Amino acid sequence: MACQDPKAVQSLVADLKMLAAYETAADWREQKAADAAFSALSWDDASVKAALPEYLSASGAERSKVDYAFNALCPRPPQDIDGRQAVMHTWIKARLFSYNKAFPFQFSPFGQ
Repeated sequence: MACQDPKAVQSLVADLKMLAAYETAADWREQKAADAAFSALSWDDASVKAALPEYLSASGAERSKVDYAFNALCPRPPQDIDGRQAVMHTWIKARLFSYNKAFPFQFSPFGQ
């Protein structure tokens, strides 16, 4: 893995940018822009695809760490009427789950 460049930060930031673009377009009722932002999410990322069912079946501390990290990045919950926004949130949480699995999150500077 040391020889590979996983682009974790770039991938996460790119997905967060598309989520922000989607939410902005939806707020302005710009359907084409919302569709473009939704389509531009990293749907083809194999590591996130593999982590998605694991995230959905996770419970307890594993899932709460990921949800905590996601809520720090995206404090607004998805709108009830927008299923695509909820799907995007779940996809990004699965991405964070894959990162947490490889490199466990530590949120307390005192925890070891």
